[in-house]
Amino acid sequence: MNIDRNDSGYDDNDFLSGALRGAADTMPGGEVDDLHVSFGVVRDRVRRRRAAKIGGLTGASLVLVAGIAFGATQTPLLDRGPVLPGQSESASATPSPSGAATQAPDSGPSATPARSVIEDGYAPSWIRDLGAGLECGMPVEDLEPTATGWSAAVAGDIYARTSDQDGTPSTTWGMSALVSGTEGTLDAPPVLVWSQDGVVVDLGTNVFEGSVQSAPLLSSETGDVTEAQGGAFTSCAPADGDAGQIFETPLPEGDYEVRVVAFPQVASGQWATAVSEPVEVRLDADGAHSATGTRGGDATIEPPEPAEGELSRFVLDRSTDRVTAELTQFRSVTTGTPSVTAQCESSDPDDVVRYEVVQPSINESFASGEVPCDGSTFESKPVVGGGEDVVDIRLTSVPDGVARLWATLAPNAGGGDAAGDCSADGLGLAYDPANSPSAGAGATAEAIVDAALACDSDRLVELATQYPTELLIPAEPAEQVFALPEDESLHYLTLVGLLAGTVGADQGDGTVVWPRVALDEFRDSDEAWDEVVEAGLLTQGEADAQRADAQGFGYTGMRIGIDDAGNWRYYSATP
Repeated sequence: MNIDRNDSGYDDNDFLSGALRGAADTMPGGEVDDLHVSFGVVRDRVRRRRAAKIGGLTGASLVLVAGIAFGATQTPLLDRGPVLPGQSESASATPSPSGAATQAPDSGPSATPARSVIEDGYAPSWIRDLGAGLECGMPVEDLEPTATGWSAAVAGDIYARTSDQDGTPSTTWGMSALVSGTEGTLDAPPVLVWSQDGVVVDLGTNVFEGSVQSAPLLSSETGDVTEAQGGAFTSCAPADGDAGQIFETPLPEGDYEVRVVAFPQVASGQWATAVSEPVEVRLDADGAHSATGTRGGDATIEPPEPAEGELSRFVLDRSTDRVTAELTQFRSVTTGTPSVTAQCESSDPDDVVRYEVVQPSINESFASGEVPCDGSTFESKPVVGGGEDVVDIRLTSVPDGVARLWATLAPNAGGGDAAGDCSADGLGLAYDPANSPSAGAGATAEAIVDAALACDSDRLVELATQYPTELLIPAEPAEQVFALPEDESLHYLTLVGLLAGTVGADQGDGTVVWPRVALDEFRDSDEAWDEVVEAGLLTQGEADAQRADAQGFGYTGMRIGIDDAGNWRYYSATP
């Protein structure tokens, strides 16, 4: 891209500095290394192999609390499309957090040309294998779409994903993208292709490595929002030839054009390209930044210092002329019930930012919520789900007026180690007799809710063994199901959600079933589906996916059956 130095914040000193760097390239010896400036966001120049996984695809939709051990409707989300960090309600998505706000400098970063670090004519092996004709140093005008019936578009601001789980930070880039097509399949996430001064300087990361190509990630008929992936090191500067595809050279600071490029496989079996329009991105010592345009404004809230045991955090700052957005993953979750804490500030205090908690490795969503943008501190209910994995928070809508937002996923304050908590501890719910059409079934339901809220394992075991109750499939003993501390299944919270959060209905044999949407009679009831979402048993995306399931199974979550005599008959997933 041709940069107008007068319009882009460059002055004569910047131009002279660039000229000196160019002259340095002709010097012998190590003087060049002393004069060239490297990109400062990635401070660990450790050689590493970029392995793209399906989790990255959906994790893409980073919601506000990053790195949590929950899930997002990613499996079902694939049907409707994951929303990535920074997607705006108004077509111009814009997520962008980064710790504290950093005022963008009046002038652009030093203009060391990216061309000086790339190898012209080189293409990573995975690009060559596609046969798409792409190579480093090619004119960007030759980067044309070749997939008939396919389109790609940028749907959000660029953000950094930083993993700091082993004490060695590593950073990659992500950006929301909308990819759709009518012929063929898209079996891997799209990539971010960078260019400068009309020349391609980075072809993105290998999204075909590992198991990514084992299953389609997007619907080729409807098109979904997903994450375009990029590495922090340019793929146009191999460290050791092509051996192992090792890349450790970051692009220099400067202004770039970034495009989303997808590689659908068309009916002929050939790989083709879908290419978006370019967006301007600036690299500087604080990261990669989209332009805010007219969005955002003054902000006063500041993200807190990381707390002990914090799992992940997402910070978005649009209060300056450059968006900063970063998701940091500190560690994974094993058991317990962490929650999301967040603050948001907007020019319209009635704005809300919607999020989902997503487990990227299985592309599944476990929780969702809304953060008010009036500057108040928001804390979610305990997040149900998880396992020994990291979890991201995906922002599903960010109003244009949002200036700053931060969100963290961490064990509940004052709750000690999350692994020792009971998932129903502190819940402000109570059983409503109107939730059962039978007095006998209602009495037992109330007793179960009271025991679960009290985290009384002995009482729950007693209630489940007074009658031959079927617990889970395959069956497990009550002492194991209701043991404390809980495992990732979080049965205490689920019991309360079912009996206190949904309405029961008679299945026709004198047994009342919660939730009623599990029965054929209520399979098409909007109210019944809304109940399981509001009770936190399903996210809206999961509910939509189950309801639209072509196999006709309908609701497939947990359910409870209690007969009119008050006997607890079963607690298991809907068959």
